[in-house]
Amino acid sequence: MKAAIFDLDGTLIDSMWLWRDLANNYLLSIGIEPPEDLRESLKELSILEASFYMKDRFNLKKSPEEINEEIEAILTDYYGNKFQLKPYVLEILNSLREKKIKMCVATATADRLAFSVLNNLGIKDYFEFIQTCNSTGLGKSDPKFFKTAVDRLEVEPKDTWVWEDTLHCMIAAKEYGLNVIGIKDDSALMDLDEIKKTADIFIDDFRKLEVENL
Repeated sequence: MKAAIFDLDGTLIDSMWLWRDLANNYLLSIGIEPPEDLRESLKELSILEASFYMKDRFNLKKSPEEINEEIEAILTDYYGNKFQLKPYVLEILNSLREKKIKMCVATATADRLAFSVLNNLGIKDYFEFIQTCNSTGLGKSDPKFFKTAVDRLEVEPKDTWVWEDTLHCMIAAKEYGLNVIGIKDDSALMDLDEIKKTADIFIDDFRKLEVENL
């Protein structure tokens, strides 16, 4: 092992629960009971696209841009002040740094939120760089997203381990020839069987991993 590529949400930080119910909680905050199908309806939309959708579907008085700003304010607060590392993450990062393993973060989260939470938690300096979908123009379902990170790390795919909680990202990483460590997160329990089949190693939390064996 010469390099590690870490996902952010659901892997390094415990945050997926907020994303899962973000739109529901927003509607509740303005006195609207969210329908059961809302999460499914919004799952492939950006925050701004979801704001347009909610404006139209629920006949909200605010503009889509205002709705987007209010949702973004919620995210800014959590990423800047509230989210915490998952258990034993810091111990693993220290172990990898001691072994001079190159590390980066590769995330679909917006740049400003990713930098904010990593700075707030005091771990930004562990990583060579922070790569986002915004900065690359690539989605995490595209193996080229992971190729970009590997090229920047200047390592070979076979010497690189990706740490992920989401199935479609694991599949893309495997397609590029990377090794994958699957991290259990409650947001991905519906894919758990496939995650276990796809990942080279699957762990419930970071304590269960022996870095020396990678």
